[in-house]
Order: sequence, then structure tokens, then C-alpha cells
Amino acid sequence: MKSASILIVDDSSADRTSLRLAFERTGLPLKLSFAESGRSALALLMPKSVSSRLRPDLMLLDVKMPGMSGLDLLHAIKADPALMTIPVFMLSGSDNKSDVLQAYTSWASGYIVKPSEVSGLNDFANVIGRLASCVLTYAER
Repeated sequence: MKSASILIVDDSSADRTSLRLAFERTGLPLKLSFAESGRSALALLMPKSVSSRLRPDLMLLDVKMPGMSGLDLLHAIKADPALMTIPVFMLSGSDNKSDVLQAYTSWASGYIVKPSEVSGLNDFANVIGRLASCVLTYAER
């Protein structure tokens, strides 16, 4: 099992905390980074100094965020040759069909409705954590 890094972008501090706790409970070798907005995620992914650029193995983006939405951030990621190979999963509180379609046509790796119960969140973190640390092979490391 290899260590994997995951960037989680969500404007809700409660959701970021819940996700952090769920991923920590997996016991998997994961390095988590967080951003509270699309703009703050871009600052981590595309800083002025290339040497300080964050290059996560996998990203989880909240779809609905003020300012720059998760779908807008997805477009920016997939337009950047240095970032376009990162698997990006969209997270949402709803399964709005137009959001789902827009995510997949914008090259999202998946669209996941956020689990509402703690057990569902733990299962989600376990599956994503295992995908990141056991299953996926990455273009760059």
C-alpha cells in the first residue's frame, strides 16, 4: 500500500472536519490537504513559485461553492497540462442531473453525493482512501 495525497476543496468547515475525521479513521497512509474555496485551491495548485506547487494524487471538489464553483475549478484544473491528469471527484449534497452531466463532460473522474450519515461518510472515506492508496496508478508522482 502506497501513501497518497488528497486535496479536499469544500466551503463548509463542518464538512471539511467530518471528511478529515472519516479519512483519519480509515488508518490508510493518506496525506490530506484542504482548501475552503476554489480560489484558495488554485493558489495551492498554481502558485507564483512552481517549486511550492501542490500536486495531489486525487482531488475531491464540492460542486456548490460561492465565488468559484467546484465545476469552475474542475475546468481550470483540466485546462492546465500540469494538473489535467489528476483524478478529480465531484462532491455534492444533491444529484442534480445537469450538475452530474456537466461534471462528466468536463472530465470529472466521478460524481459522488455526500453521505448524510456518519457510517456512510466512513464507508466513502474508506473506498476513496483505498482507491487513492491501493488501486490508482498515477501519471506523475
